[in-house]
Amino acid sequence: MKPNQQDLNRHRMSTNYNAIAREYQASKMLPWRKHIESYTFFQVVGDLSNLHVLDLACGEGFYTRQIKLRGAAEVVGVDISDGMIQLAKEAEAQNPLGLVYHCQDALLLNLDQKFDLICATYLLNYAQTADELFRMGQVIANHLKPGGRFVTINSNPDYQAAVEAMFPYGFTRENADYSEGAEITWRFYQSDMSHIAVTNYHLAKSTHETALSQAGLSAIQWHAVEASPEGVAAHDEGYWNAIVSSQPIIGLSASKA
Repeated sequence: MKPNQQDLNRHRMSTNYNAIAREYQASKMLPWRKHIESYTFFQVVGDLSNLHVLDLACGEGFYTRQIKLRGAAEVVGVDISDGMIQLAKEAEAQNPLGLVYHCQDALLLNLDQKFDLICATYLLNYAQTADELFRMGQVIANHLKPGGRFVTINSNPDYQAAVEAMFPYGFTRENADYSEGAEITWRFYQSDMSHIAVTNYHLAKSTHETALSQAGLSAIQWHAVEASPEGVAAHDEGYWNAIVSSQPIIGLSASKA
């Protein structure tokens, strides 16, 4: 099924990462990104040795580089933002790892290549409808080898905490409401209180499970985020309690038969 023009226009109206590429890159340095997001992501991913990996919604290559450094044989990064891809290519030029990047829309992707693992950190939460989520799932399934895995971290559909609850970690998350396709606004703050805003969309867990199953993925599992032992040791007791108890983000894994 091909996306119609309304779908494409809506996709283009999502967050303009070209305008905030460097600011979003800086937000990856917030401690929760390392000790909650990244820690959980790699716990779910497991051993990367000699795997061929596709990193969808790769942004400036934050995870693309880490995946390669953790033993992957090949890593290809894809992002819709040419500003983000430019940053990724700059990092590759400064410290060559053999990474390949493509500036393409994940809804339309066809690399004519199959991978052992596909990662798509913060991709699925850009789908505004079950149909868009299904098409993302199709792209993922079409690029996986039989037995290949899909692993992602995304906005948690079940998150219910107050907007300001995550502010101590340097960000806030605000749901317009919990209807299908409702906007989720993330704001990432710097020490001077300047911030950038990113718009995602709410779709229920059941919508994810149905759409991904229909797209050809199976063994779908949700994974609660956890704090790393290193992060626990580096902060006061109870520092991570709010984020771990409220779960603003969540892991998801699936496989292709």
